[in-house]
Amino acid sequence: MSSIAIIARLEFSVATRQRWVRFFALAFALISIVVAWSAGAVQELSAPEGFAATTVALIPIVLLLVPLAALLLGVSGHAGEPGSGAFLFAQPVSRREVLIGKWLGQVAALTAALGVGLFSGGAFLAACVGFAGAERFCLLVAACVVLGAVFLSIAAALVAAVGKRASALGLAAFIWFLFALLYDGVALGVAGWAPGRVGARILFGSVFGNPSDLVRVLTLSVAGTPHILGAAGEAWSRFLGGAAGAVLFSAAALTAWVAVPLYAARHALERRDL
Repeated sequence: MSSIAIIARLEFSVATRQRWVRFFALAFALISIVVAWSAGAVQELSAPEGFAATTVALIPIVLLLVPLAALLLGVSGHAGEPGSGAFLFAQPVSRREVLIGKWLGQVAALTAALGVGLFSGGAFLAACVGFAGAERFCLLVAACVVLGAVFLSIAAALVAAVGKRASALGLAAFIWFLFALLYDGVALGVAGWAPGRVGARILFGSVFGNPSDLVRVLTLSVAGTPHILGAAGEAWSRFLGGAAGAVLFSAAALTAWVAVPLYAARHALERRDL
């Protein structure tokens, strides 16, 4: 096996052994089952409508919890126990291999936790109403994995930049608060003060500045519920050339959100005196 694969396997093993990661998977399983039931999907709706309703109800929850879990997992993985980093970097591997290997292992661990949690709710819903429309729910799971990968990259950049675990955790908490709660309010406020089309363009461009907003718009646009986005969603789809164009632009933006922090982490790690 290559060095990156070995490090990724070890990181996956370490991450999945943490109790809070297992509790995270269990919590998502319970949440997805309860949401499927409380959204009325099981009692009243057909299978496509049930999966659409469950997806819409889960989006606000996953946009809060997935970034938080990814930041905690990333910071704890890249800034481990004292001495563990020095031992790993003393091995015949490059810093780039360590960074990429750890990131891949964390992505795999988070994917496993999200898969177990969310697909438990999907399986419960499918057993009650059938599998029609299940691809919408699968899209939500895939979007959650991508969102987690973005914030794992941000966590890697934080640890590489500051070095200390406590400082990285503090910055991670601020970043979660910024993207999950503060960013949209500021964007709406600025757009409200700007005149006419300028405000609309500011609001449109602000979506690309927040990976959570990208996932929200992408998921709602493709999950069969574009009406929830209202006029803003119609303008988004029309400006980007329809649903296919919106998917491509959103995917490209999310790819950049994954790659740029990883590149910054690699650059900072190469310059740091370990």
